[in-house]
Amino acid sequence: MIYTFKLNNTKFETNESKITGNQLLTIANLSPSEDFELLYKINEKGYTPIQLDEEVDLKTAGIEGFKAKPYKGIIIKVDDEEFEVNECFMTPNEIMSTAGIDSDRYSLNELRAGGVEVTYKDDAEHKIAITRKSCFISCKRDLVVECVIVNAKVKPWVNDEISFDEIVVLEYGAIASNPNVIYTIDYVKGVPSKPNGTMVKGEVISVKNKMIFNVTQTNKS
Repeated sequence: MIYTFKLNNTKFETNESKITGNQLLTIANLSPSEDFELLYKINEKGYTPIQLDEEVDLKTAGIEGFKAKPYKGIIIKVDDEEFEVNECFMTPNEIMSTAGIDSDRYSLNELRAGGVEVTYKDDAEHKIAITRKSCFISCKRDLVVECVIVNAKVKPWVNDEISFDEIVVLEYGAIASNPNVIYTIDYVKGVPSKPNGTMVKGEVISVKNKMIFNVTQTNKS
């Protein structure tokens, strides 16, 4: 039988109904387990500590909820530079943000024991277990922009950035000189750091190939 539990809102599975705190952390790839404090959710109001050798019964109704946090900051390496973090799980985007790396231009690879390299190029929101052995490298994305889609029409575009005004021109040919004319722009399928959102006059954003823009023109008079 498979038993499911949540640790820091991430689901894990085990074949054992009774499991120790140490085993819970090991399954979640948090090692050495001595670096982490493990807490067990007893109700909506709070948690109680679980010792490493303490046993928990997963047969109880529902998915068991646990929280883990490092006793002190964990030093990780990104591109051979050291950074201190205080999280047990981080996404590639969060790690790159900590290291000051532009996630729209770079992706993240994790270097594991034995020379194994794991890429998160297409999974920037993956929750990665963070330990004092965590080591990462950034990889420049091969960005090829051929077009954007504006109001459901394909528009040739090869630059890696685009401005508010340029999108308006792509759709309407020019920007109206009438001050009463107002443009609004929203977008989807954008770059990893902000895949969807809205733009304001004067804004310039990074572009992803076949990024979708919706532009409307209204007259406030």
